[in-house]
Amino acid sequence: MRNRPHEDDCRMNPMTRSVAVSAAITGCFAALVGVAASAGAASDTKSADTKPAATKPAAGAIPAQAAPPAAAAAPAVDEREAAKRQHQAEIDIARARCTALLKSITAVAIPKDPIEEGECGTLAPVELVSVGKNPEVALSPPAIVNCDLAVALAEWVKTDVQPLAKQHLGHNVVRLETMSSYSCRLAYGRKKGGLSEHGKANAVDIRGFVTSSGQTAYVLEGWGMTSGEIRAAAAAEAEKTAREAAAAQAKAEAEAQAKALAQTGAKAKVGAAGSVANPLAGAKTLTDDLPKAADVFGGGKGQGAGMGLTQPSKLGGPKKPEAGNQAAAPSNATPDANAMTATSLFLRAVHDSACHRFGTTLGPEANAAHRNHLHVDLAERKLNNICE
Repeated sequence: MRNRPHEDDCRMNPMTRSVAVSAAITGCFAALVGVAASAGAASDTKSADTKPAATKPAAGAIPAQAAPPAAAAAPAVDEREAAKRQHQAEIDIARARCTALLKSITAVAIPKDPIEEGECGTLAPVELVSVGKNPEVALSPPAIVNCDLAVALAEWVKTDVQPLAKQHLGHNVVRLETMSSYSCRLAYGRKKGGLSEHGKANAVDIRGFVTSSGQTAYVLEGWGMTSGEIRAAAAAEAEKTAREAAAAQAKAEAEAQAKALAQTGAKAKVGAAGSVANPLAGAKTLTDDLPKAADVFGGGKGQGAGMGLTQPSKLGGPKKPEAGNQAAAPSNATPDANAMTATSLFLRAVHDSACHRFGTTLGPEANAAHRNHLHVDLAERKLNNICE
């Protein structure tokens, strides 16, 4: 027996020891690989145990649609909110500007909500109740206008209308009667395009004025004849005069012709009477034995011819028409454009003053549609204001 059982192992030759070491290392590596594999398998088993089993949809069930991500709707909402805030900022700016403008005049103007009707409207309209003070001029009915027009109307009444009223009517104006202010419509006479300034609360139509004494100055009744009406009246008068002259001439000619025919008929009767046989022809008369005129005056034959009675050589012609039958002379009765009343002079002066202050001023001289009012607005003009 060997007292040292492992001694032989320690005495292995180098080659044998190398092979043994390699085998041991290989075995250790395999063991490690096996442990790792076992751990992975255990992990997979645990995952499989915790994973929920897939459920099969019931027959006939409608699969639910996936809800869109909440973040996808956010941009649209943000854009609407931004646009709303921007619009409100524009309204606030317009109102602030309006307030500043109204501080420059004396007026009763009530702020109104923004008017937004398609292309029509304004962001900061006001209801203009009156302008001025001592006297205060009421607008009847109140006008819905923008603040720029409110200021222009107040300045016009103070600077132009009141002095002209004192000059021509003897009293201040206390009421300005309106016919139209804001109205969403096209401009007069346009079927397409061309939004009216009324649609922007930028125009007002004025029927007339009332003074502190109660005197009225309405455009329709007080303007007087327009230049077009004067021309039309003159043409009608000339036509009437021509018709009357032609009728008088025709009457005179008819009367003259009738007289000529009457005289011609009388001559024909005289000639017919001379051709009838004289029953006393050949009978001896008391004068047959008297001496002849030629013998008495010694004129000889033919010398007394001038003393005898002879037949007229011709009948008288037609008489001249009597004074009452003469053709009427042309009349010069045309309307006098300068014969105007104080009201007419006032309205025309007010119209002319508005032409220097407003972008557009239209009155009776413009067309028939403006025969009964004055239209004023603040339309922007590239060159000159429109004044008709």
